[in-house]
Amino acid sequence: MKKSIWLLIIGALIANTGYGEDSFGILKSNEDTLSKSSTFKAGKRLNKGTWSLGGTLSAKSNSYSDIDLLVADIENLDQRAFNLRLEGSYFFTENMSVGLGLLFGENDVNVAIDLMNNTFKREMRTFSRSYSVLGFIKNYVPASASNVFFITNQTELFYDFESGPSETYINDILERKYSAEHSMGLNLRPGILIFFTENFAFDINMGVLGLSFTKEDVRYKYPPNNPPAESDRKESSRNTSIDLTLKFDLLKVGFGFSYYF
Repeated sequence: MKKSIWLLIIGALIANTGYGEDSFGILKSNEDTLSKSSTFKAGKRLNKGTWSLGGTLSAKSNSYSDIDLLVADIENLDQRAFNLRLEGSYFFTENMSVGLGLLFGENDVNVAIDLMNNTFKREMRTFSRSYSVLGFIKNYVPASASNVFFITNQTELFYDFESGPSETYINDILERKYSAEHSMGLNLRPGILIFFTENFAFDINMGVLGLSFTKEDVRYKYPPNNPPAESDRKESSRNTSIDLTLKFDLLKVGFGFSYYF
């Protein structure tokens, strides 16, 4: 009898031990699966050999009417403009890349102005397209231990070509201006990069400082049926300028996305 009781006790202990191990193994497996499935991977180490592709969009729209200034009254002003920028880069060392970019933009402005107490009225319509190519070096400074947030700064050399017509009505006399503008220079674009997955990031940057050299070819054309006096006609010309720009402009603020692989 005692022997049978001891056999039952030993069997129960062996079964309980085996069941406990199986239960613990199942529970541990479930916890690991839950942990892996609930982990959200964001952020990326920007090591040497990483590539990136991205694009940003800048745009602005203005519409004003009946604005009184010191020497001029703006009857109305309408402006629509945008810039689309595409870039690709390669990280030649950690948190620093070199790349190339392309930019396309349009600017459309209509404005009517009264000068000198409505004694001199001028209406202007301008439309232009711009094409740019640029090379840059971009620095990334990690702002979080998980490499989700980065402070960036892009130093770029650019060449820009812009052309388009403009029409000006002065006392019912039409003046057409055709211009072709070539610019080259240096820009600084600080910004913020935020990774929302392991490879995709949201990019905000702004051109706050620029130095450019510009050459502009201009020619004027007047309608033969209503030309202005010879003394009021403008001659075709070539203009050159050097500009240092430090100002805020919505067209210089870019919002976009980047892919890192």
